[in-house]
Amino acid sequence: MIVEKYIIAQTKLPEDMLRKLKEKTGEKTTKDALAKAIEHYLMCAYVEPPKNTHPKKRRSGRLPVYLTELVEQYREMISENANE
Repeated sequence: MIVEKYIIAQTKLPEDMLRKLKEKTGEKTTKDALAKAIEHYLMCAYVEPPKNTHPKKRRSGRLPVYLTELVEQYREMISENANE
């Protein structure tokens, strides 16, 4: 017996896009139209996975918030010790 796990997903879409999707899928509800479109996308033989030709580069020079705060505290501590 296969147990399927469902999750709730949300996104913002323009109303006209949803209306066109309902018309194209023949479904009356947004939920059914989206489910049908997603199923088609996953099963369609003509859909190829996107090619990641340019991997995202990490920005250098930026620190995570928690590290930024630690670095600032360290700099303050150093400057206070230098002034003594």
